[in-house]
Amino acid sequence: MRACVKTNWRRWVAAALALTLLGQAQADFKVADVQPKLADKSLVLTGNLDLNLSSSVEEALSKGIPLDILIDVHLYQNRRYLWNRKIHSWTLHRRIQYHALSGQYLVSGGDPGAETRESLLTPQEALKQLGTLNDLTLKLAQTPPAGDYTVELRVSLDIESLPTPLRPVAYTSFAWHLNSGWTSWKVAR
Repeated sequence: MRACVKTNWRRWVAAALALTLLGQAQADFKVADVQPKLADKSLVLTGNLDLNLSSSVEEALSKGIPLDILIDVHLYQNRRYLWNRKIHSWTLHRRIQYHALSGQYLVSGGDPGAETRESLLTPQEALKQLGTLNDLTLKLAQTPPAGDYTVELRVSLDIESLPTPLRPVAYTSFAWHLNSGWTSWKVAR
């Protein structure tokens, strides 16, 4: 009898772990490809972000709940004997929302100071547009000195921007924790 209880307990743990991993594997954000470049007093990013939504998040979007996507960018100067020195950091905000009256998905965001809005017909088109970085220019206070630089990027769903009644659900469900984790990219000059 005791061996049977242990076996059932192990099966339940294995099933719960499998469901958790499958839920996370189905949808997540990824920084697919980025080419950072330093120009005069600015960092220019070109690349793509893969933004895949879980079924729960996609359902909320289709019911008109706006989703805010945060793109965190950190610029570091590589140093040989000490830890890398942070030069600057930015947090970019982008938003996707379904407009029921027109039946279109609205995407807003873009370069800081030059935000754009676009209407697209499908959520896949809207997410692709949202994840496209076309010569995204981020201003620096001064021209960085000569040396090697690294950019770290992370993309995440901003749970704090969700409507208040939905936040507890988002905090307690793995389906809402969409985050790419930090990725590092070498900066070209």
